[in-house]
Amino acid sequence: MGTVSRLTHYALDLVLPPKCAGCGTRGSTFCAGCRKAVISPAAPLCWHCGRPLLLVAPVEIAERPPLCPRCAEGKGLNNLTQLRAVGFHEGPLREAIHALKYEGRRRVAGPLGEMLARYLQDWGTDVDVIVPIPLHRARHRQRGFNQADLLARHCAGLLELPYLPRALTRKRATRPQVGLTMEERRSNVSGAFTPGRQGTVARLAGKHVLLIDDVTTTGSTLNAAAAALAPLHPVSVRGMTLSRPVPRWQPTTHLIWPG
Repeated sequence: MGTVSRLTHYALDLVLPPKCAGCGTRGSTFCAGCRKAVISPAAPLCWHCGRPLLLVAPVEIAERPPLCPRCAEGKGLNNLTQLRAVGFHEGPLREAIHALKYEGRRRVAGPLGEMLARYLQDWGTDVDVIVPIPLHRARHRQRGFNQADLLARHCAGLLELPYLPRALTRKRATRPQVGLTMEERRSNVSGAFTPGRQGTVARLAGKHVLLIDDVTTTGSTLNAAAAALAPLHPVSVRGMTLSRPVPRWQPTTHLIWPG
């Protein structure tokens, strides 16, 4: 979106009541009805990558969390401790992400960041510091902002968690991941990140780090970012996004238990 279009959206927001990014009704940037329409991945999930697993028979998972085939075979997101998404990339959530990312409607980051914060509270995992996935400087200049930065800033602020927007730097531009195979996605972002000004051993060693992005498909971008932080010796590096694709179910025989 160009500068003029972004300014137009901003001016309209000042004059008119905000319009829901999901359904278009006036009154809020992302209305309660659209939030309720978001479908979240339901258990059982792969403990590691968060991929939903389909079971046709009851299985006890309380003591031994399940893994998807790729993670069980060690072919998954080896640099990430875990990955989770708030909802599936469809319906109102997809529309809201599109409005933020491509239409420049930055105010949508507020309610979306709140959804991330609530999901993180329900997840109940340890987090010491929040880090957004950075854009390359050329893409940042083109878009005018980093959507992951806006989302992470709102999430960290609501939960009163330390926020390090410059812990990572995207040192080279990468192709858009859309349309690439899993292996192409991994190759595309491999080595694309490096620690930034705030990415130091003193700040991250011994810490539970949470990486935030807007969308994940295969987790390749988050995994590459986690690899860049590994030399700083964090205890864990988890990833959290707003959305992930609707799954293509695997047969129940592919459910594998660790250990």
